[in-house]
Amino acid sequence: MTDEAKQALLDKLTKTRSTLTAYADSLAPAQWETAVYSDESQSEWTVLDLLRHVVDSEQSMTALMKQIHSGGSGVPEDFNLARWNARRIEKTEHKTYADLRADLDKNRQALLAFIDSLENDDWEKKGRHGSMRILSIAEICNLIANHEQSHIHEMKKVA
Repeated sequence: MTDEAKQALLDKLTKTRSTLTAYADSLAPAQWETAVYSDESQSEWTVLDLLRHVVDSEQSMTALMKQIHSGGSGVPEDFNLARWNARRIEKTEHKTYADLRADLDKNRQALLAFIDSLENDDWEKKGRHGSMRILSIAEICNLIANHEQSHIHEMKKVA
């Protein structure tokens, strides 16, 4: 990855995170309980659940990239992303907004430290993402920002 491409990625990650935290910090406590998903294909997730998901996703994708960087192949072929996401929300139900906000900062620091550790040829190392697509480390980093942006949009539609 060129220095320019790396800087563009870092700028994108900074912009999406800044948008997310500014929006999240502006919400009243009652808005956190607004349903975002509540249909048969998705168990009901509130705005706070969606934030839990964003927090966990960044941590999980950073761990995935570290595994790929070390020569791993990514998630197993039988990985079930919907089941994983639902279980991760259950495991973080006890976390408050303050907890999640601290985790956002901690996870972003870990991601940026990982990015900083990469050599140019590391960016193209590939592995299986939870979506079952084979993605490079560069693509997963971009996916983190895109994923965050899509969920910000969903939150803003309802709260």
